[in-house]
Amino acid sequence: MHYIKKCYHIYMWNILQWINRQVLYTYPLIEDCARCRDCGRNVHDYHVPDEIWLKVIGSEDGVWCYDCFCNRADKKNIKWKVEIIIETIS
Repeated sequence: MHYIKKCYHIYMWNILQWINRQVLYTYPLIEDCARCRDCGRNVHDYHVPDEIWLKVIGSEDGVWCYDCFCNRADKKNIKWKVEIIIETIS
């Protein structure tokens, strides 16, 4: 039943995004971008150390957006910080 609710949530999110693109023209989704398993949004690049990812998600499979990953980490009471790495290319 939980799986059906999740699928329904993603389906409704995709319908809202379609309406948004076709009618409102405010939030275009990137069609070739990976989608979050929980919310269906585009997933942008972020890095989580493997040991933290495995504690929060439980496996290496799947794609989660930053917000949903943080929500799952909070539910499991796992605290972590994003490390910003700036590289100069010469």
